[in-house]
Amino acid sequence: QTCAAEKRRRRKRGLFPDPDKRVFINPDVCEGCGDCGVQSNCVSIVPHETELGRKRAIDQSSCNKDFSCIKGFCPSFVTVEGGTPRKAATAELVLPDLPLPELPKIKGTHNVVITGVGGTGVVTIGALLAQAAQLDGKGAGMMEMAGLAQKGGAVHIHCRLAEKPEDISAIRVATGEAHALIGGDLVVSAGASTLGLTKDGQTGAVVNAHEIITGDFTRNTEFKLPTEQLKLALQARMRDRVDLFDASELARKVLGDAIFSNMLVFGAAWQRGLIPLSLEAMREAIRLNGAAVEKNLYAFDVGRWAVLHGDEMAILLDADVVQLPQSLEGKISLRAQHLEAYQNKRLAIRYRKLVDAIEDLTLKEAVAKGYHKLLSYKDEYEVARLHLSTASKAAETFEGDLKLTYHLAPPMLSKTGADGRPMKKEFGAGMLRGFKILAKMKCLRGTLFDPFGRTAERRMERALIAQFEADMKVVLSKADPQTMEAVLALAELPLSIRGFGMVKEANERKAAKRREELLSVIQQGGLDLSAAAE
Repeated sequence: QTCAAEKRRRRKRGLFPDPDKRVFINPDVCEGCGDCGVQSNCVSIVPHETELGRKRAIDQSSCNKDFSCIKGFCPSFVTVEGGTPRKAATAELVLPDLPLPELPKIKGTHNVVITGVGGTGVVTIGALLAQAAQLDGKGAGMMEMAGLAQKGGAVHIHCRLAEKPEDISAIRVATGEAHALIGGDLVVSAGASTLGLTKDGQTGAVVNAHEIITGDFTRNTEFKLPTEQLKLALQARMRDRVDLFDASELARKVLGDAIFSNMLVFGAAWQRGLIPLSLEAMREAIRLNGAAVEKNLYAFDVGRWAVLHGDEMAILLDADVVQLPQSLEGKISLRAQHLEAYQNKRLAIRYRKLVDAIEDLTLKEAVAKGYHKLLSYKDEYEVARLHLSTASKAAETFEGDLKLTYHLAPPMLSKTGADGRPMKKEFGAGMLRGFKILAKMKCLRGTLFDPFGRTAERRMERALIAQFEADMKVVLSKADPQTMEAVLALAELPLSIRGFGMVKEANERKAAKRREELLSVIQQGGLDLSAAAE
């Protein structure tokens, strides 16, 4: 069986069938539980930050189309046929005349280390560098150190350039020998194995500062890269000889696809005088590669522009930043409006009654988030209501005549698979009629006539609301400097009860254990939470 990463490489060359199907996640339905990542272990599942928490999205430019993420027990997954990823509207960037840098002199060998992750074209950058050296009449030796053959795995390219091929006696760059670091990925570039190849005062670097998702995100739903620490590690090592910028976002803004980010970094490194090869040779190497020649040539020049006009680049990158509600009242109002659409005004009033009675602003925000999470549990009615907007949301990501297929595991209709989980079924456009009917039936939620209200999951969700209200009634009066940390943790605890079915039940069991610990701490007048957890 051909591995998924190899399939993707062949598809790019037109040597392997490319199914007319892509995966889309409706972020409104998504709970951010991470089960899709657990099932697929795929780094094309990326975080999608919203005011209502971190959700999931599919990076269409790196997706391998193995569809294993659909195995995640979540109704937010939809497959789309007949559509292609919609290219983002590219910013109009008129490049000025760019000055030529002073190219470094080759003394013996000029050693270049290129870093990145598999599946992003980092190996191509190494090949272009070697090709350009040949065109300039110089010697070049290149070695790929790709580690595990997987998309998203760390990749190192070692390349030695010399005036004559016979000047190169070894290809691998040893400790402290690198003259240039071309970093396509921040994590790999700032890693100990990469930094060990560099030398203060000798090595110059240009690194993509974009937060590329690693495999840790598939196991830890709230994983975040220590971006600032990684940047500091690079700056401490190379001081003022390192340029850091978000090449992925710049490529997306200017060229409509983040896949050109490595070419931007390549151009920026040349402009900084880190590569002892002529501009003509660099351009001809890109032409000979034959892939998206005009766009790659433009990306190379955009990278050159980026390191010369940092202030203009920053303005361009910040132009379309979406501002989420910043004030506490804005956050509370947004959630109250959501609850009104979810059920009715009565539920929104119930929410505000508890939240508005709290004076401490930090505690008020914690309760506002936790209480809203419990009140707006995603039952069949809510999933149906949210899926009514899936087609329009998918149209924002894809263009073409879209055909949507919903992957659902309806209660009482789904069989249990060998893994003990309900098996998903596929539903076409006709399911929209069912969604409309279910959405209108939300008035039955929690009543005696609710056909879904008797399941263990629905009973658990209603019990959690009553439990939270009872807990807050007790602990809010006990909130003081000694207990505040535990009270805040208890108020935000519902945010960890995410997912659907058995995934949510497992998270609820963890939360129940943590609740007992927090209540014990509060009753004892406050303790160190880390010690209590141990």
